[in-house]
Amino acid sequence: MVSEPTQHGALAEPPRAPGPRQAATVFRGIDEDLLRTVLLHLPIGVSVLDRELRFVRVNQRAAEINGLPAEAHVGRYVSDVLPDMPASIGAIVRRVVDTGRPEINVDIVSPTPARPGSPRWRGSYYPVYTAADTRPAAVAVIFDEVDTSDSPIGVGQLVADRATHHAVLDTLIDNAPVGIAVLDTELRYLRVNATLAAWNDQPVAAHIGRSLREILPDVAPTVEPILRGVADSGQMIRDLEFAHAGRSWLSSYFAVPGPSGRTAALAILVTDITDRRRGEQQARRLQRFTAALAQALTVSDVVEAVNDTGARAAGADVAGLAVLTGDGRLTFLTSSVTDREPAVRWLAVDRTAVHPVAEAHRTGEAAFLSGPQALLSRYPGLADAQAQTQDRAWAIVPLHGRGTATGVLTFAFHREQAFEAEHRHILTSVAGLAGQALARAQLYQREHDTAVRLQRSLLPSRLPHVPGVALAAAYVAGDAVGVGGDFYDVFPTRAPHTPGWVLIIGDVAGRGVDAASVTGLARHTLRVTAAEASPAEALHHLHQQLTGDPDVDRFVSVACGLLRPHATGATLHLASGGHPPALVRRADGTVEVVAVRGVLLGAVREIVLDERAVDLRRGDSVVFYTDGVIEARGGGGLFGEHRLVDVLAAAPSGDPSELVDRVRAAVTAHQDVPQADDLAILALQLTA
Repeated sequence: MVSEPTQHGALAEPPRAPGPRQAATVFRGIDEDLLRTVLLHLPIGVSVLDRELRFVRVNQRAAEINGLPAEAHVGRYVSDVLPDMPASIGAIVRRVVDTGRPEINVDIVSPTPARPGSPRWRGSYYPVYTAADTRPAAVAVIFDEVDTSDSPIGVGQLVADRATHHAVLDTLIDNAPVGIAVLDTELRYLRVNATLAAWNDQPVAAHIGRSLREILPDVAPTVEPILRGVADSGQMIRDLEFAHAGRSWLSSYFAVPGPSGRTAALAILVTDITDRRRGEQQARRLQRFTAALAQALTVSDVVEAVNDTGARAAGADVAGLAVLTGDGRLTFLTSSVTDREPAVRWLAVDRTAVHPVAEAHRTGEAAFLSGPQALLSRYPGLADAQAQTQDRAWAIVPLHGRGTATGVLTFAFHREQAFEAEHRHILTSVAGLAGQALARAQLYQREHDTAVRLQRSLLPSRLPHVPGVALAAAYVAGDAVGVGGDFYDVFPTRAPHTPGWVLIIGDVAGRGVDAASVTGLARHTLRVTAAEASPAEALHHLHQQLTGDPDVDRFVSVACGLLRPHATGATLHLASGGHPPALVRRADGTVEVVAVRGVLLGAVREIVLDERAVDLRRGDSVVFYTDGVIEARGGGGLFGEHRLVDVLAAAPSGDPSELVDRVRAAVTAHQDVPQADDLAILALQLTA
């Protein structure tokens, strides 16, 4: 297409600052090139249809949606290009032509060759007039697929007939829901549409002839180098994101060529993506909160997640979780790893109190208090508490874990809040996730506490007094639900001619009631047999019990020792059924690993069990342990036998209580994940 030479000639000279009338003249000289440049890259579908429903022009986005090259549209009927498009499209176009009135934001559901299925499209239809025609010469259609935010979309056009170029361009720029601006090469506004003018907080007329720096002094230092680069290179820059005035924007920059091929003007397309970015950020926050709750086993874990990621997911400054305790009070919980606690006045609230937390729990209904006035008008008794806090708004949401309110989640904000519908939905969603996690954690806690009590019932309530020997033991329950299989015991022999003491420690495979029953069987069997037989014989007898009982399908690792004191010390006779080796710490601090051949009891039919004697002197110590110690996992891998040896060697003495405490502390320090397995430690020292 060819424009007036005189108009293009004016652009070839160094431009001077134009006034509004001059700017309009300059702008008209580049209408055709601008039309091609802007419409080609507009991020919404743009089609122009003549009165007979034939395509006059489409842009790239429309061609992508329709699944056909742009040039293949021209001159073809809509029904040929889009055979599945509803007939109502024709009726809409004819109404626009007949009445001259646009039809805005009309939704249709229809597949296209590039988008099968049932996509929903929102389009607006605008009449395009020419100076020589009293009826619309064409209809400009701006459309795009309705996205998840259901935000309105745009409108736009293009006509091959030169007489309609200006009308099409006016229609497009004035009605597009994206910001459009045209600047000269000195970065002065030639044209701006109403959308962008509103975003710039200036009237349209105030832009014309003024520079970008005058209109947007904060944005200009960032945008001006980009525009100059586009003007020099002639190459487009698309989809640059920047923040301004608390919002997020996506902008694209295009050069409009003049007759000599040099850049005659610059076009800018701007889209407000604030809501999209906020939605994405909110989704990420909810994902982090959900992930934190998925890893929360205990109530303390849930509290920590609520205090941290839950507050951010809700857009709140502080979040607190209260549960109903046995005294009829709603008590705010604090995690052992957080330093953020509710104000003292809010630590506990009687369930019958005139208080938003108590009322939300009683009624099961959330309360949204937008500011101090809203709080005090309903709860005047909280005036003193409100005066002592920086919080200015509150949301109190009951937690429904299993149909009943298990607690209350409070959100506090340092600024007053409108609590619009979307925000309330987010707050109740966060509370719903927290309520489910709290219910799971409370159930887990009950089951875990029951398992620990049952497990401890399988252990001796206290260790016996052994003359000339100091004893110490520890049992630490893992985080897994169900009774563990770790056990230990110390008891005297019954043979009067061979007095001594039996020490056993073992671990039944698995958890739960079955593991507990095998633990009881193993401990009872060894108490009977080991009191009269050698350690190897006692373990062999237990193995026969396990393999001979059809109801037992678990294996056991056990270490059994028989301590026989004598005039110069004692002898420890050791046997092992696949158990980790005992460690002997001599009085001088050296540590020996006492390995004894043996296999797991109950695992295979035939076994061989050896026995080994170890001489002990005064000051020597022995440490027995289960695999929960050496298999504790941390950043450096498993805790392992070598670390255990180092802990014992570094101890200042062989005192059994100190050795047990040091081993426990070292294992805890090594772990970087919750302890899954139980562990048991049994230690002795010859003191005489």
